[in-house]
Order: sequence, then structure tokens, then C-alpha cells
Amino acid sequence: MSCMSETNHQTDGTQVQQDVVARQPMTPEQAWERLQKGQPIENAKIERLLFRGELAQPVRMKNCLLIRPTFDHATFKHDVNLNNCVLDRPIFRQTTHFEQGLNVSSSTFNQALILDVHVTGVFNAGNCVGTGSLQFVRCRFDGLARFWDSHFRSWASFKECMFHDDADFRSVQCDQGLKLTECHFHRGLLLRGATIEKKLEPERSQVDGIFDLSKAKLHDFAYLEGVVAGPKQTWAFLNAVAERILIQPEQLEGRLSSEQNRDYTAAMQEYGLLKKSYENLHRYDQEDWAFYRFKINQRRGVGRSWKKPWTKFNQFCNWLLLDLGCGYGTNPRRAILTAFVIIGLFASVYMYEIQLLHIEKLPFPELPLTAWQNRLLISLMASVTVFTSGLSGIRDMAQGWMNIPLLIESLLGTLLWGLFIVAFSRKVIR
Repeated sequence: MSCMSETNHQTDGTQVQQDVVARQPMTPEQAWERLQKGQPIENAKIERLLFRGELAQPVRMKNCLLIRPTFDHATFKHDVNLNNCVLDRPIFRQTTHFEQGLNVSSSTFNQALILDVHVTGVFNAGNCVGTGSLQFVRCRFDGLARFWDSHFRSWASFKECMFHDDADFRSVQCDQGLKLTECHFHRGLLLRGATIEKKLEPERSQVDGIFDLSKAKLHDFAYLEGVVAGPKQTWAFLNAVAERILIQPEQLEGRLSSEQNRDYTAAMQEYGLLKKSYENLHRYDQEDWAFYRFKINQRRGVGRSWKKPWTKFNQFCNWLLLDLGCGYGTNPRRAILTAFVIIGLFASVYMYEIQLLHIEKLPFPELPLTAWQNRLLISLMASVTVFTSGLSGIRDMAQGWMNIPLLIESLLGTLLWGLFIVAFSRKVIR
């Protein structure tokens, strides 16, 4: 092992920043003896320190450089605090238990492969730095796993890990990427405010709580299609900076946290972000879905009150004509179905007072006007004619109050045909 300065440590081409305080060499035997007595260790440089068996005393290490420390089936009965330390190429053999939590805040991990670690209490890795590859494999965190404001300078990956409390990656900075493979997050996966330069890939990982990407800055692809949703899993994307989010509408349907909380303004912004992402990926059907949800939340977010009845009327017209009528221009088939419904409803009105309509001849002359065959065909023909051609489709006006439904159907038919043309043209052009 080559000598290392007190400010920098060079291993395998990776430079690990050190504290300016000088570190004094200490043998692993001396360090282990002090740890067994519960004595703290500060400003020490220790090579190949072996943690094995059961350690009943609390571990207090500060500003220490641990070169190739080995954790071989160790059990820590008390809390472990490795504050502002450097773990250079640590080795983990079998399962290591931290029964009262593990605090490695402000520490640096260099080329770390962390295997089979079980933390019963809180795992605090806030403000940590990862140099070289940082991998967590088959680890279990029973309490809060906190990576607040950590900086991973290379790839960071978690494989087959289990988080029973929140996995807090808020404000994490990943210079490469973050990969989560076959992990299980029993509560939330919090990436709020995280910065990930390359891909984010939660592959075959289950999230039972909120998957929070609010204010996250995702500069490359986010492969969210591999997320397995738990029964109460939700999403949050508010104010995220992301242009390539790979996720299916089926994963989002009814699972947007802001929409569940009736924060329609925030939901509108999040659907706008998804719409922009789908547009960049040329997924136009999914873009239409996001735009439709955007418009629904925009409508719901508008203030309305019975003290101002016109606001209620405007919302009703918005829902009836734009939502049901054509899905805000995204669904021409909905316009056709709505047309059939309107024609059927008005036909039933005409059938009720068939004698008030202008009738030149009967479809079944051998039957009286009041026969159901004549009533059905005449009312349907009148409804279709008025809906498609307006009042010009019938020669004379009806008698009495029957002119009112004729006028209403004529107006609805004109509006709905216009909406159908807009929606259909939008589909064809794209």
C-alpha cells in the first residue's frame, strides 16, 4: 500500500478528499481494543480493521481513514457513529447487524460494495460522498434510510434491498446515474430535489408509498416503467425538471398524490409536465391522455360557488360539451357516442308528443300515427335530421312547445359536429 497524504488519498485512480486534520497511524489491534472498551477514536488512519463477532459498546469514530476495513459477520449491539470518516474499499462478509442504527453522515465511500447489511434503527448517510462505484446489495433498513444531500460522483446502485421506512434521497446529487433493482420500498421513495445527470432506473422495484420526484432535475431518461406499484402507491412530479420520463398512463391513473389530495392546481402542472415529456418522446396517444387529465384538473381548479351561479353553469357547459363531447379534442369517438346519446334522448321527447311534429306521410301508412312503429321511426328521423342539418332539415316548425327541444338539439348538433371535426383533424394531422 502506497503512502497517502493527509489531504488526499489516491487509490485505483480515484482521489478521495480528506479532512485537513492530520491522521495518526493506528494498528487494527489497537483500534479494536479501544472499540471494545467503548472509547472513541478520532483522527486515526487504520488499515485492514476487522469487525468480527459481537460488539456491545457504542462505536464512536470521527475523521478516521479506514483502508479496506472488513465486516465479517459482526453484530453491533449499540449505536455506531462513523462521522466524517473515509471508508476506502470496505469488505463485507456474511451479514452485518447494526441493532441500534448506523450514522455515517459526512463520510466518504470509495469503491464500496456493501453486502448483507441489516440496520435495525436509523441509517443516516446524510451529506455522504461516494467516489467510484457505490453498491448496496441485499441490505435491509428497518428504520429511516437517510441520504439527504449526499453526492455520488459515480454510479450508485441498490440491488435486492428492503426499506421498511422512508428511503430519503432528497437533494441527492448523482454525477452519473441511480439504479434501483428488485428493491422493495415499504413506504416512500423520496427523490425530491435530487439531481441525476444520467439515467434513473428503478427496475422491478416495488414502492408501497409515495414516489416523490418533485423538484427533481432529471437530465436524461427516467425509466419508471419498471416500477411495481403497491396498493397505496402514489406519484409526485410537481416542479420537476424532466423531459424524458418513461412511464405508462396505467401506472399513473388515480395515483397522482396532488389529485388525490384535491390540489388541482398542482395536479394540472404535473400533467402538463407529463404531456411535455410524452410529446418529446413522440408518444402522442399518451400525450393526449396527459392533456385530457390536465384539462380536467384545470376545470376542477376554477373557483365556483352557488353565490355566483354562472360559475356553476360555465363548469357544467365545460363538462358537457368539452369533456363528454370530445374529451377536450383528444377523443373523436367520444363525440360520436355523445351524438348517439343526444339523438336518442331527443327522439324520446319527440315520441312523447308525436302529433306536435310536422308529418307529411307515415312510414307505415297502414298503421295509425300512434302505433309504436310510426312513433319510433318518425321521432328518430326527426332527431337525426335536426341534429345533422339543423332546423333547415325539416320543412315546417313543430307546434307549440315542441319547437324548444328542436332548437336545443339543432344548437347541440352544430356544436358537437364542430368539436368532432377538431378532434378528428387533430388525430389525423399527428
